[in-house]
Amino acid sequence: MQLSLVFPLLCAGVLAILSGCGEKPAPSPPPAYKETAQWSANGWTEPERTEFHHLAEGSELMPYVLLANLVSVKTGKPFLENLERFGFVPDAPSGVNPHGLPIGFTTVRSRNASHVGLEMVGFNCATCHTGKVSYHGKSLLVDGAPSMVDLQAYQIEFRDSFEATIRNPSKFAALVIAIDRQLHAGKSAAADAAAYASDAAVKSAGEVAAAPIADPNLHTVSSRAADAADPSAALGSGDFAARFRRDVAFLKAWLAYMRNGKLLLDGTEPGPGRIDAFGAARNLLFPKSAVLMQSPVSFPFIWDVPDNIGLRTTAETVWIHYDGNTNSILERNIGQALGMGALFDPKTYESTLRVGNLQRLEVLMHKLKAPGWPADLFGAIDPVKARAGEKVFNEVCRDCHQNRLYKLTEVGTDPQRANSFGQPVAGVAFPTAVAPILNGLKARAFLDDGIPPAQQAAMDANPVVWRATGEYLARPLAGVWATAPYLHNGSVPTLWHLLHPDQRPAKFVVGNREYDPGKVGFVTSGEGYLFDTSQPGNSNIGHAGAR
Repeated sequence: MQLSLVFPLLCAGVLAILSGCGEKPAPSPPPAYKETAQWSANGWTEPERTEFHHLAEGSELMPYVLLANLVSVKTGKPFLENLERFGFVPDAPSGVNPHGLPIGFTTVRSRNASHVGLEMVGFNCATCHTGKVSYHGKSLLVDGAPSMVDLQAYQIEFRDSFEATIRNPSKFAALVIAIDRQLHAGKSAAADAAAYASDAAVKSAGEVAAAPIADPNLHTVSSRAADAADPSAALGSGDFAARFRRDVAFLKAWLAYMRNGKLLLDGTEPGPGRIDAFGAARNLLFPKSAVLMQSPVSFPFIWDVPDNIGLRTTAETVWIHYDGNTNSILERNIGQALGMGALFDPKTYESTLRVGNLQRLEVLMHKLKAPGWPADLFGAIDPVKARAGEKVFNEVCRDCHQNRLYKLTEVGTDPQRANSFGQPVAGVAFPTAVAPILNGLKARAFLDDGIPPAQQAAMDANPVVWRATGEYLARPLAGVWATAPYLHNGSVPTLWHLLHPDQRPAKFVVGNREYDPGKVGFVTSGEGYLFDTSQPGNSNIGHAGAR
């Protein structure tokens, strides 16, 4: 799971232009499932895989009913059509994925007291940690490997689509009416969008200021109560006119959350498979101390995420993240849920988090194993070359890659990420500023969902530590073939380029899933996003000698 505090950034941009303004607009059908790739066998049963792909963690980015009635301002087609354009991996409908949304999408009944039970769409860990490689027309999906999702492109297209819709009174009125029809089938009045386009609230809908995810007016119910609520009653009180006014206000509130996402767009563009999660966390949680987003990193692989639950001394801890900044998977995942659209009250710490599900996702992660080389896809490894390579690996690589921290002067890679985490917020080091927020959210989530102290103790490290190391962590390399591009910032496309520093390209294409078994990484040409190593945080220097 990539960096918590905002993995996907308040992707709260989620709306798009209504697909037509006819008399009876119908919701888009679930996208056809066409994925025929094989799965790597690296630890999960099929039910466990399905659960991990769609288990809700508290992200409530948007109402499903909204997403189902929207089209993209960029493509002119239903927004749900071809989500692969953002790098998402399609998935089949199932009990936990009733609408056939891509891997990493979740649907859950809202905990927000203002619309309890309304079906909400969000993201979970699988969004960023499900890899896919292709070779000569065949594909392999790898659980726990970095994905090629471009979260910023997704956010921007949503934002632009909704802005265009809400500023067009006719289209916005049609959107609200379509939502009411879907929520209240058989009860909704036969309304004419043109008649409501002149409504003052509709005409001024785009005039809202940005609102942070820290909402002092938020009140929530328990996860159990939310799951038992009636979705159709969430926005259903009163006659059509009353519901129309309420829906307009509701959508304006989501626009305000979405506009707060502008803090996540200034700086180095991440592109597919990367994010500046902690930079986003800083800007979302402490907007008065906002900084340029210039520390994008690759989504990490998660098959060796440590189990630190119950450890009592930091000497026993295996640290996580590229700079080894914490020992708590649960708290970093709480931060991730915030970035994916979970809301919270900054004073009471009420939130839409589902802390039991967050811990369940961690349990599933610990079952993953490093994926073996897929000989049936790429061909068998030459045993003579393998023995020669093993000798070099044992002499040069193995001892360093043992979850050890290295100073920037030793490893020599781009320093931006290591240096940025500890930068102060209003005079207080960021780890010191963020730790009480995450702890408070966790404690309140435990309380709201009735989790007793004994169970709490079995869900997290003790004590939890957040720290700024200013160094980089060298993780073990099992399964590294499935984790390209390389280095913490994804600035080197293949292992061949990593081992030939003078041949590393200054620019190369990412997002192309065609694999190059000879160089161990993705093909660097063709269609995709152009990675530019001259941009801040993108340097491909370092890791050039014995280290």
